[in-house]
Amino acid sequence: MTTVTPPPADAEVRWLTCRIDKGMFSDELAVTYPSEGTWQKSVFVPASDVEGSPGNRGRVRVRIVRRNGHLMAVLPSSTQDIVTVNEGDVSPL
Repeated sequence: MTTVTPPPADAEVRWLTCRIDKGMFSDELAVTYPSEGTWQKSVFVPASDVEGSPGNRGRVRVRIVRRNGHLMAVLPSSTQDIVTVNEGDVSPL
């Protein structure tokens, strides 16, 4: 079993560019990163954490963590999935 350490409380909150699609329920959306090409992760997140509309590129609110020279984003999914991201895909709130 894998143990996940939660990101620090002072992790930066930013927008991450992603692809947005409809979720299973009206209060959620599916976000896929990266928005183009081979995807690394696709998860359901609360619609309140997303800017944009289904079928388009948009942004999802994430917490940014820097570890061992890598930039990672903690997605607002129920399991707090983590993806390694490109600096150019991250922008201030």
